[in-house]
Amino acid sequence: MATTGASLETPKRMTRRRAETRRRVMAAAYAVFTETGIRDAPVELICERAGFTRGAFYSNFASKEELFLAIYEVEMRERAERLRAAVDEAVDRAGPGSVDEVLRKAGLLFLESLAADETWYLLNAEFRAQALRQEDLRAPAAAAERRFHEALADILRNLLDRLDMRLTVDPRSAVVTIVALYETMLERSILDELPDKADSRYLTDVLPRLLTALTTAGR
Repeated sequence: MATTGASLETPKRMTRRRAETRRRVMAAAYAVFTETGIRDAPVELICERAGFTRGAFYSNFASKEELFLAIYEVEMRERAERLRAAVDEAVDRAGPGSVDEVLRKAGLLFLESLAADETWYLLNAEFRAQALRQEDLRAPAAAAERRFHEALADILRNLLDRLDMRLTVDPRSAVVTIVALYETMLERSILDELPDKADSRYLTDVLPRLLTALTTAGR
């Protein structure tokens, strides 16, 4: 996937105007991707929604795929930050001897952070399918996903340290396993057309049990 110099700028290096342009394009793209999917989203429609020309689009992003990766980074960073705060609160409120309950709540918080809703999951699934088919998308997609997994692994390590627990596998392997099972079960919930995904036994029972199974007492 080709990249532009502008697309690789960090927020600190960007001018305020360029940062605002990117923010508006990304917000418009998220809405359009939700309506049409990534592949079928017209660049012209994204530009129209953002109030910019195609030139503004391509001066910031080389492609729709690069644009989606920028959205992914922001969305997942925000989810990780919310998850970290929620896990800290769950531990602070826990009473003595409530490790199992904290792990269950932490497991549910992990799940909620991975996909705020069905729409976000579907966009991720579409992009992953494109990345699997297009060799030039694989490396940047894998790098973005790896950064999110590392953030989750850090949260998980901190959680278990506070509970005087430890993982029986390395943190990244634990996160990859949890995420993979979560995505499979969410897909199953969608295909089964469950009316309330959040109350699915897949999300409220199986995955928290998995998290518990991957941990043991002591350091």
